[in-house]
Amino acid sequence: MNFLVKNSIKSIFLFSFVLLMSVLKVDAATLDFTQNPYVGNTGVIGNTTYSISAIGGTLTWGQNQDGNSCIGLACQKDGLGIGDDEITIGNEQLIIDFGSVVRITGFTFLDLFSSAGGVNKERAVVTYNGGAMFFDALISETPGSDSGILTVNGLQIMTNKLVFTAGGTNDNVGMDDFALAAIEVSPVPLPPALIMFGAALGGIGFLGRKKRKAN
Repeated sequence: MNFLVKNSIKSIFLFSFVLLMSVLKVDAATLDFTQNPYVGNTGVIGNTTYSISAIGGTLTWGQNQDGNSCIGLACQKDGLGIGDDEITIGNEQLIIDFGSVVRITGFTFLDLFSSAGGVNKERAVVTYNGGAMFFDALISETPGSDSGILTVNGLQIMTNKLVFTAGGTNDNVGMDDFALAAIEVSPVPLPPALIMFGAALGGIGFLGRKKRKAN
């Protein structure tokens, strides 16, 4: 194997490695529904689109966030609700459709409270393609001065649709409800094998051209 071919192969594998790392390192984008002005019922997130709708009432946004434990977001508003400022147990569903399959890595909820002593907890239920997850209020977040915040990170949900409902007990003040404050969205990276295969095909073509030129 001559010097040119050896260097070409090294270059191909170096290019493949750099491309692989760049694709696998996909930064998440946050849809922050607590910021003012409102981000909108439709828009662009990452490299796809989103559309928000509601069943069981009118989609709402606008309630001021007045708790003292909201962190990590704009925390100007409570977020999304239906009818009033929250998604309430019963027939209310908040739906987010994406233009393509995305990777959901996190959620933040507000007004998700626990009763004093943690006997009863409000619950956020998230349904997606192929499954569902639920998230109970923190014992430390009780009605009054707290924001009822719950932030969940490190998720790996692949879906093009999210449906949010309430499904727990309550905080001994009213009905089980919560506001959707934020979601973290990342594009779905290409499989590493596909990236390496594409780079290898490009390398074969490159070596073929070099060989023809040499002849």
